Amino acid sequence: MSDRWIWAIRYAVVIVLALVLAAALGEMDLFKTTRIGKSGFNAARLVQFLGFGGALLVFWLLAQRAALLIEGKNTAWALLKSVLLPVATLIVVGSAHAIALLILGPLMNKTWLQVYNWIFILAIVLSAAWLVFALFTGSSSLAPLFGKGRRSAKSDKG
Repeated sequence: MSDRWIWAIRYAVVIVLALVLAAALGEMDLFKTTRIGKSGFNAARLVQFLGFGGALLVFWLLAQRAALLIEGKNTAWALLKSVLLPVATLIVVGSAHAIALLILGPLMNKTWLQVYNWIFILAIVLSAAWLVFALFTGSSSLAPLFGKGRRSAKSDKG
């Protein structure tokens, strides 16, 4: 592996350690029995939220940095470069539903839970649409979808 990609090993180690620590600490009796208020929220839920959420964040940052470093010189690498961030986003959004419920679940009633579920359904559908768009256009950029944006300052003066 080239020195240019050594950072990916560090990211992977951080992800694995966060997952292992979140699972191990979340199963300890000390964390399970330490309650915060009367809502059913305990320290185990908090440590699992921080560990699993942190792992998801580092996973998404890993995908973002890898997409920047991949050179799209041939077709296979160009395809990987264009879909890497949309795929990672779809995975993160899909997984974030259960992770956020660790914190929010004890605090929500059935109505708010339905709203929460629909928000995540919409986010997952939008992430999947971004993936399809990236596959179709060969670019993970959403700029063409929203137009060219603002004109440059040089063309405004002209």
